[in-house]
Amino acid sequence: MVEPKPILKSDTCNRLRIREIAHADVTTVIDLLAKGFPNPRRFWDVGLGRLQTRSVPPDTPRYGYLLEADGRPVGALLVISSVRQRGDREVLFSNLSSWYVEAAFRMYAPLLHKRAIANERVTYLNLSAATHTQSTIEAYGFRRYSNGQVAALLALARNRQGGRVRIVDASGFGDCDLEEGERRLLLAQAAYGCITFCCAVRQRVRPFVFVPRLVRGSIPCAQLAYCRDIIDLVDVAGTVGRYLLRLGRPIVLIDAEGPIPGIPGKYFPEATPKYYRGTELPVLGDMAETEVTILGFE
Repeated sequence: MVEPKPILKSDTCNRLRIREIAHADVTTVIDLLAKGFPNPRRFWDVGLGRLQTRSVPPDTPRYGYLLEADGRPVGALLVISSVRQRGDREVLFSNLSSWYVEAAFRMYAPLLHKRAIANERVTYLNLSAATHTQSTIEAYGFRRYSNGQVAALLALARNRQGGRVRIVDASGFGDCDLEEGERRLLLAQAAYGCITFCCAVRQRVRPFVFVPRLVRGSIPCAQLAYCRDIIDLVDVAGTVGRYLLRLGRPIVLIDAEGPIPGIPGKYFPEATPKYYRGTELPVLGDMAETEVTILGFE
């Protein structure tokens, strides 16, 4: 790949440049992110280690982008890309994840962001927009596809799908009627430490991925990170909820536009809204191969 030319000059330095993060930059990127986030350093060590080894779609950065001033790294933005199958089409999504720019160069952070969203073929995701950044995100053309979150007590739900529902964990995925691409996707999420399983009922299999979380530092929850459709969760909600309860996760967090019929719980508007920019509307409940599963929650 041809390195981009210097993009501007400033009073702070002679030259600024934005380029892709390379393997040799990982330690430097971790240093930058550790300055800007309260997460312990091991959080970034693990997360970037996963980015280093995962499969990356062609013509997308493995890690993201680096902002340099006179050759010195002063900012970084992680970008996590993956492909989803939509019928007979493959759709490319890129999650703009964690970023940090040193204070003296903060005015140039928008240039880093602009470089990261330059590919018109990509649908971009912002899954963790802080409240004070939402107006800026919207100015870049991002739109909400989820306005809030349901805190659900799934163990109290009734299955809408009749018949015996059987839980199949990752060790049994080879015997399930899963397409090979989806099976690989599920196994990758399991390797990240996610709670990954299928519900098999009659001739149909419904896959799910949940990320273990502690809300407010002490309340054990599970965040829904992958399903084909929220209706699949509604169909087998009771079985899913009781399985997660046995794993010590009584509360399930589900991104939603409002209360979900058939799901007992409370809807919290404006809780962790999700944004996208592009032509492909993301599927509610699908955040596999994004910061949610790869980086997780600390």
